Amino acid sequence: MTSETAQILVVDDEALVRRVLGDALTQTGYRVRSVGSGDAALAALATTSADLVLLDLQLGDSDGVELMQVIRTRWPRTEVIILTAHGSMTSAIAAVRHGASDYLLKPIGVEELRARVSDVLARSRAGRERLERILTMSQQLQALVANEGLELTNAADELGPGQRADVYAAGPLVIDITQHLVRMHGEQIDLTPAEFAILHALARTPGAVITCAQIVQSFQASVADEDEARQMLRPHIVRLRRKIEPEPSNPAYIQSVRGIGYRWSSSGAAATNGT
Repeated sequence: MTSETAQILVVDDEALVRRVLGDALTQTGYRVRSVGSGDAALAALATTSADLVLLDLQLGDSDGVELMQVIRTRWPRTEVIILTAHGSMTSAIAAVRHGASDYLLKPIGVEELRARVSDVLARSRAGRERLERILTMSQQLQALVANEGLELTNAADELGPGQRADVYAAGPLVIDITQHLVRMHGEQIDLTPAEFAILHALARTPGAVITCAQIVQSFQASVADEDEARQMLRPHIVRLRRKIEPEPSNPAYIQSVRGIGYRWSSSGAAATNGT
Protein backbone atom coordinates (compact mmCIF):
# COMPACT_ATOMS: atom_id res chain seq x y z
CA MET A 1 0.00 0.00 0.00
CA THR A 2 1.44 3.38 -1.07
CA SER A 3 -0.08 6.84 -1.49
CA GLU A 4 -0.72 5.86 -5.10
CA THR A 5 -2.73 2.76 -4.19
CA ALA A 6 -4.28 3.52 -0.78
CA GLN A 7 -8.06 3.86 -0.89
CA ILE A 8 -9.58 6.48 1.42
CA LEU A 9 -13.25 7.10 2.13
CA VAL A 10 -14.25 10.52 3.51
CA VAL A 11 -17.55 10.46 5.43
CA ASP A 12 -18.89 13.91 6.37
CA ASP A 13 -22.31 15.52 5.97
CA GLU A 14 -20.78 18.89 5.03
CA ALA A 15 -20.09 19.12 1.29
CA LEU A 16 -17.37 21.76 1.76
CA VAL A 17 -15.47 19.59 4.27
CA ARG A 18 -15.69 16.61 1.93
CA ARG A 19 -14.31 18.66 -0.94
CA VAL A 20 -11.44 20.20 1.05
CA LEU A 21 -10.34 16.89 2.58
CA GLY A 22 -10.77 15.05 -0.69
CA ASP A 23 -8.71 17.57 -2.64
CA ALA A 24 -5.91 17.59 -0.03
CA LEU A 25 -5.61 13.81 -0.05
CA THR A 26 -6.02 13.43 -3.82
CA GLN A 27 -3.18 15.89 -4.37
CA THR A 28 -1.01 13.66 -2.15
CA GLY A 29 -1.72 10.71 -4.43
CA TYR A 30 -4.42 8.82 -2.54
CA ARG A 31 -7.51 7.47 -4.24
CA VAL A 32 -10.37 9.23 -2.50
CA ARG A 33 -14.14 8.75 -2.42
CA SER A 34 -16.52 10.94 -0.43
CA VAL A 35 -20.02 10.35 0.95
CA GLY A 36 -22.33 12.39 3.15
CA SER A 37 -24.04 9.85 5.41
CA GLY A 38 -23.53 6.68 7.41
CA ASP A 39 -25.75 4.63 5.12
CA ALA A 40 -23.85 5.85 2.07
CA ALA A 41 -20.57 4.97 3.79
CA LEU A 42 -21.63 1.37 4.40
CA ALA A 43 -22.90 1.07 0.84
CA ALA A 44 -19.62 2.46 -0.53
CA LEU A 45 -17.53 0.06 1.56
CA ALA A 46 -19.70 -2.87 0.50
CA THR A 47 -18.91 -2.00 -3.11
CA THR A 48 -15.19 -1.27 -2.70
CA SER A 49 -13.37 -1.64 0.61
CA ALA A 50 -11.11 1.17 1.84
CA ASP A 51 -7.73 1.18 3.55
CA LEU A 52 -8.79 4.12 5.70
CA VAL A 53 -12.02 5.95 6.55
CA LEU A 54 -12.10 9.58 7.69
CA LEU A 55 -15.32 9.59 9.71
CA ASP A 56 -17.14 12.63 11.08
CA LEU A 57 -18.66 11.90 14.49
CA GLN A 58 -21.59 14.28 13.97
CA LEU A 59 -23.42 12.70 11.05
CA GLY A 60 -27.08 13.51 10.61
CA ASP A 61 -28.27 9.92 10.14
CA SER A 62 -25.82 7.93 12.26
CA ASP A 63 -23.95 7.86 15.55
CA GLY A 64 -20.29 8.12 14.60
CA VAL A 65 -19.01 5.73 17.28
CA GLU A 66 -21.60 3.08 16.43
CA LEU A 67 -20.86 3.43 12.71
CA MET A 68 -17.14 3.08 13.40
CA GLN A 69 -17.76 -0.13 15.33
CA VAL A 70 -19.77 -1.53 12.41
CA ILE A 71 -16.96 -0.66 10.01
CA ARG A 72 -14.30 -2.21 12.27
CA THR A 73 -16.39 -5.38 12.61
CA ARG A 74 -17.26 -5.84 8.93
CA TRP A 75 -13.95 -4.58 7.52
CA PRO A 76 -11.36 -5.27 10.27
CA ARG A 77 -8.41 -4.23 8.10
CA THR A 78 -9.88 -0.78 7.45
CA GLU A 79 -8.37 1.93 9.64
CA VAL A 80 -10.65 4.69 10.97
CA ILE A 81 -9.66 8.26 11.82
CA ILE A 82 -12.35 10.22 13.63
CA LEU A 83 -13.11 13.83 12.69
CA THR A 84 -14.48 15.83 15.59
CA ALA A 85 -15.15 19.35 16.82
CA HIS A 86 -13.95 20.47 20.25
CA GLY A 87 -17.47 20.05 21.63
CA SER A 88 -17.46 16.31 20.99
CA MET A 89 -14.01 15.48 22.40
CA THR A 90 -15.55 13.04 24.88
CA SER A 91 -17.08 11.10 21.99
CA ALA A 92 -13.77 11.17 20.13
CA ILE A 93 -11.92 9.66 23.08
CA ALA A 94 -14.68 7.03 23.38
CA ALA A 95 -14.19 6.21 19.70
CA VAL A 96 -10.44 5.71 20.22
CA ARG A 97 -11.19 3.41 23.15
CA HIS A 98 -13.44 1.37 20.84
CA GLY A 99 -10.88 0.96 18.08
CA ALA A 100 -10.41 4.21 16.16
CA SER A 101 -6.84 4.57 14.90
CA ASP A 102 -6.65 8.31 15.61
CA TYR A 103 -8.75 11.46 15.76
CA LEU A 104 -8.47 14.93 14.23
CA LEU A 105 -9.95 18.17 15.52
CA LYS A 106 -11.88 20.45 13.18
CA PRO A 107 -10.86 22.74 11.57
CA ILE A 108 -8.17 20.46 10.18
CA GLY A 109 -4.89 21.76 8.78
CA VAL A 110 -3.91 20.19 5.48
CA GLU A 111 -0.39 19.28 6.56
CA GLU A 112 -1.58 17.74 9.83
CA LEU A 113 -4.23 15.77 7.92
CA ARG A 114 -1.66 14.38 5.51
CA ALA A 115 0.81 13.55 8.30
CA ARG A 116 -1.75 11.72 10.46
CA VAL A 117 -3.16 9.79 7.51
CA SER A 118 0.35 8.82 6.46
CA ASP A 119 1.18 7.65 10.01
CA VAL A 120 -1.93 5.47 10.32
CA LEU A 121 -1.45 3.92 6.88
CA ALA A 122 2.23 3.26 7.61
CA ARG A 123 1.32 1.36 10.79
CA SER A 124 -1.34 -0.59 8.91
CA ARG A 125 1.10 -1.41 6.13
CA ALA A 126 3.75 -2.56 8.63
CA GLY A 127 1.23 -4.86 10.29
CA ARG A 128 0.21 -6.41 6.99
CA GLU A 129 3.82 -6.89 5.93
CA ARG A 130 4.53 -8.65 9.21
CA LEU A 131 1.60 -11.00 8.65
CA GLU A 132 2.82 -11.66 5.10
CA ARG A 133 6.29 -12.54 6.44
CA ILE A 134 4.73 -14.92 8.94
CA LEU A 135 2.70 -16.53 6.15
CA THR A 136 5.82 -16.88 4.00
CA MET A 137 7.68 -18.50 6.90
CA SER A 138 4.77 -20.89 7.41
CA GLN A 139 4.79 -21.83 3.72
CA GLN A 140 8.56 -22.37 3.79
CA LEU A 141 8.17 -24.59 6.85
CA GLN A 142 5.50 -26.62 5.08
CA ALA A 143 7.78 -27.06 2.07
CA LEU A 144 10.71 -28.08 4.29
CA VAL A 145 8.60 -30.59 6.18
CA ALA A 146 7.26 -32.01 2.93
CA ASN A 147 10.78 -32.37 1.53
CA GLU A 148 11.89 -34.18 4.68
CA GLY A 149 8.92 -36.52 4.50
CA LEU A 150 7.66 -35.50 7.92
CA GLU A 151 4.17 -34.85 9.21
CA LEU A 152 3.65 -31.10 9.57
CA THR A 153 1.38 -31.51 12.58
CA ASN A 154 3.99 -33.56 14.41
CA ALA A 155 6.74 -31.08 13.59
CA ALA A 156 4.63 -28.17 14.77
CA ASP A 157 3.72 -29.96 17.97
CA GLU A 158 7.41 -30.23 18.82
CA LEU A 159 7.74 -26.45 18.78
CA GLY A 160 6.77 -24.91 22.09
CA PRO A 161 5.09 -21.47 22.14
CA GLY A 162 8.33 -19.75 23.06
CA GLN A 163 10.05 -21.21 19.96
CA ARG A 164 7.58 -20.00 17.35
CA ALA A 165 7.81 -16.49 15.92
CA ASP A 166 4.02 -16.15 15.78
CA VAL A 167 3.30 -17.43 19.31
CA TYR A 168 4.22 -15.86 22.63
CA ALA A 169 4.08 -17.64 25.97
CA ALA A 170 4.29 -15.69 29.23
CA GLY A 171 3.45 -17.84 32.22
CA PRO A 172 -0.08 -19.24 31.81
CA LEU A 173 -0.74 -16.84 28.91
CA VAL A 174 -0.32 -17.90 25.27
CA ILE A 175 -0.82 -15.42 22.41
CA ASP A 176 -1.09 -16.68 18.84
CA ILE A 177 -0.49 -13.72 16.53
CA THR A 178 -1.40 -15.46 13.28
CA GLN A 179 -4.74 -16.77 14.51
CA HIS A 180 -5.38 -13.75 16.75
CA LEU A 181 -6.05 -16.07 19.69
CA VAL A 182 -5.34 -15.72 23.39
CA ARG A 183 -5.43 -18.51 25.97
CA MET A 184 -5.06 -18.18 29.71
CA HIS A 185 -4.53 -21.41 31.65
CA GLY A 186 -5.58 -23.20 28.44
CA GLU A 187 -8.90 -21.36 28.18
CA GLN A 188 -9.52 -19.15 25.14
CA ILE A 189 -10.15 -15.48 25.99
CA ASP A 190 -12.26 -13.26 23.73
CA LEU A 191 -10.56 -9.87 23.27
CA THR A 192 -11.20 -6.74 21.23
CA PRO A 193 -8.46 -5.68 18.74
CA ALA A 194 -7.25 -2.99 21.16
CA GLU A 195 -7.19 -5.40 24.11
CA PHE A 196 -5.27 -7.93 22.03
CA ALA A 197 -2.68 -5.29 21.06
CA ILE A 198 -2.27 -4.13 24.65
CA LEU A 199 -1.83 -7.65 25.99
CA HIS A 200 0.66 -8.46 23.24
CA ALA A 201 2.65 -5.30 23.99
CA LEU A 202 2.94 -6.30 27.65
CA ALA A 203 3.42 -10.05 27.36
CA ARG A 204 6.13 -10.07 24.70
CA THR A 205 8.54 -8.62 27.28
CA PRO A 206 7.44 -10.12 30.62
CA GLY A 207 8.57 -8.14 33.64
CA ALA A 208 9.52 -5.05 31.63
CA VAL A 209 7.71 -1.82 32.46
CA ILE A 210 5.98 -0.35 29.39
CA THR A 211 4.88 3.28 29.46
CA CYS A 212 1.26 4.15 28.80
CA ALA A 213 2.18 6.02 25.61
CA GLN A 214 4.12 3.02 24.27
CA ILE A 215 1.18 0.72 24.96
CA VAL A 216 -1.33 3.06 23.30
CA GLN A 217 0.90 3.22 20.22
CA SER A 218 0.40 -0.53 19.83
CA PHE A 219 -3.20 0.06 18.70
CA GLN A 220 -3.29 3.64 17.39
CA ALA A 221 -0.99 5.87 15.41
CA SER A 222 -0.18 8.55 17.93
CA VAL A 223 -1.00 9.93 21.36
CA ALA A 224 -0.51 13.48 22.60
CA ASP A 225 1.15 12.79 25.95
CA GLU A 226 1.50 10.30 28.79
CA ASP A 227 -1.51 11.65 30.72
CA GLU A 228 -3.80 11.27 27.72
CA ALA A 229 -2.43 7.78 27.11
CA ARG A 230 -3.07 6.82 30.73
CA GLN A 231 -6.70 7.96 30.46
CA MET A 232 -7.19 6.03 27.23
CA LEU A 233 -5.65 2.87 28.66
CA ARG A 234 -7.51 2.75 31.95
CA PRO A 235 -10.83 1.30 30.67
CA HIS A 236 -9.00 -1.25 28.49
CA ILE A 237 -6.90 -2.40 31.45
CA VAL A 238 -10.01 -2.73 33.64
CA ARG A 239 -11.72 -4.94 31.03
CA LEU A 240 -8.56 -7.02 30.46
CA ARG A 241 -8.18 -7.66 34.17
CA ARG A 242 -11.79 -8.79 34.40
CA LYS A 243 -11.15 -11.30 31.62
CA ILE A 244 -7.75 -12.56 32.80
CA GLU A 245 -7.14 -11.97 36.48
CA PRO A 246 -8.35 -14.42 39.18
CA GLU A 247 -9.02 -11.33 41.34
CA PRO A 248 -9.36 -8.24 39.11
CA SER A 249 -9.32 -5.95 42.17
CA ASN A 250 -5.95 -7.41 43.19
CA PRO A 251 -4.22 -7.97 39.83
CA ALA A 252 -1.44 -10.52 39.75
CA TYR A 253 -0.55 -10.49 36.02
CA ILE A 254 -1.30 -7.01 34.60
CA GLN A 255 0.49 -4.88 37.16
CA SER A 256 0.54 -1.10 37.46
CA VAL A 257 3.80 0.70 38.04
CA ARG A 258 2.73 4.00 39.55
CA GLY A 259 3.62 7.04 37.48
CA ILE A 260 5.11 4.99 34.63
CA GLY A 261 2.85 2.36 33.09
CA TYR A 262 2.22 -1.37 33.27
CA ARG A 263 4.04 -4.69 33.13
CA TRP A 264 3.15 -8.34 32.71
CA SER A 265 4.10 -10.65 35.57
CA SER A 266 4.39 -14.25 34.30
CA SER A 267 4.61 -15.59 37.85
CA GLY A 268 1.27 -14.14 38.85
CA ALA A 269 2.65 -12.64 42.03
CA ALA A 270 0.46 -9.76 43.17
CA ALA A 271 1.99 -6.32 42.80
CA THR A 272 2.79 -4.22 45.84
CA ASN A 273 3.29 -0.81 44.24
CA GLY A 274 -0.18 0.03 42.95
CA THR A 275 -2.92 -1.54 40.88
